[in-house]
Amino acid sequence: MVGARKRDGVVDLGRDGLSPVARFSLALGAVLAATALVLAGVSAYLIGRYVEDETTRFTQDAVASHFGSVFRNDVFERGLSSDEKKVLTRDVTFHLSIYNVVATQFFDRDGTLVFSYDGDEIGRQLDPSSMPELAAALGGMRNAERATIIADPRLGTPASTVGFGSYDTHHVTAYGAPSGATPGPATRELSVLEAWVPVRQRDQVIGAAVVWRDVSGIDAALARIQLTVAAIIALATGLLWLVLRGVYVRSSQQIMRQATALEGALVERELTYDATLGALTNALDVRDSETGGHGDRVVSYMELVIRELGIVGDQMAMLRRGALLHDIGKIGVPDNVLRKPTALSEAEWATMKRHPEFGARIIAGIPFLEEVSRIVRHHHERWDGMGYPDGLAGEQVPLGARIFAVADSFDAMTSDRPYRRAMSIEAARAEIDRCRGTQFDPAVVLAFMRIPLAHLGNIAESAPHTHPRAVAS
Repeated sequence: MVGARKRDGVVDLGRDGLSPVARFSLALGAVLAATALVLAGVSAYLIGRYVEDETTRFTQDAVASHFGSVFRNDVFERGLSSDEKKVLTRDVTFHLSIYNVVATQFFDRDGTLVFSYDGDEIGRQLDPSSMPELAAALGGMRNAERATIIADPRLGTPASTVGFGSYDTHHVTAYGAPSGATPGPATRELSVLEAWVPVRQRDQVIGAAVVWRDVSGIDAALARIQLTVAAIIALATGLLWLVLRGVYVRSSQQIMRQATALEGALVERELTYDATLGALTNALDVRDSETGGHGDRVVSYMELVIRELGIVGDQMAMLRRGALLHDIGKIGVPDNVLRKPTALSEAEWATMKRHPEFGARIIAGIPFLEEVSRIVRHHHERWDGMGYPDGLAGEQVPLGARIFAVADSFDAMTSDRPYRRAMSIEAARAEIDRCRGTQFDPAVVLAFMRIPLAHLGNIAESAPHTHPRAVAS
């Protein structure tokens, strides 16, 4: 089954087997999911950048603030005694461990390494021109980047009992391999922030310092924040999806109910229109008793022809109304002419021939009968142009009027009149066929001739018969 329908439940199924609600839900879900992914990604990036920038700034400010106040600057100016080295090592390790620093190096203006957690490195000369980071720091510029080193994370723990200076911290840098000293027993690969700061004294750069800060804790906290934000965005997206879907479903149901009510109202209006037209036709039948039921029979004949021609939809209703109202203009014909039992004089016939104009004028101002008025006006036109009132020919005559002409003539021929007896069904059919191409549209006649005789006879039975019935010879 291609589709199914449920009025108020909005379950119309398309060719893909999905209802409008399902298609809307999927489309909305896809849009909101894509939006949520983009929003979560952008949020994670911005939060990450902010945290990293603030961590870098804070680390550099903290390290720079210790020189000259906590750390003596003598190390950049002269060699230190053994006791001075111990004091400096104690102060540096204690204060920098507060910021999770696992390794550090101090350089003088010449690029000589004057302090390190690895005592074997002290005194090593580095060329600043081959180290952009060192050169920038000695030039008074701060810089920082992410790096991976091998170090003991306990060195970045405040109040740690790990000794310093007796083993290589084994940090891996771009400017040299680690020394041959034995690494600590708990060393491992760490993701760190490598931060370089110039060391100043009286606004003069006297050296540079680099620290490697273990940021694994910050990264873990940042990941939790990002996941929390992503979860909040996902939850908000889900709630928004539910709300919008609910609004769509309720709106769709309301629209369907209104559409159903409107459809019912339209059907009722159509029935009211037809009942009104039927009442008008009955009023005409009362006035013109000799043609009683004529409009209903013509409608029945027209419906058979229309079915043979394959006409469907709104045209059917319009043609039916045209058949009912075709003689409404006879209201304007005097009784002495309309009900005259003998043949009409030329003057009387001229008056009678004006009833199509009267009828069209009567209903022309009714919007839903605008097309019907054309049938009413032209239902006595002929295919060869010899009809009235406008002498139209061929397809200039509205299709409804061409169909009506055949049905009206057949009913007239199979109904008694005061001045003649009704023709038989067979004789009337033959007369219709004889007038094909002159009085009647050939295509309409061919469609009429395909109608079974039994169907025509069932309708003709209700025609008035005041004379003995004619039979086919």
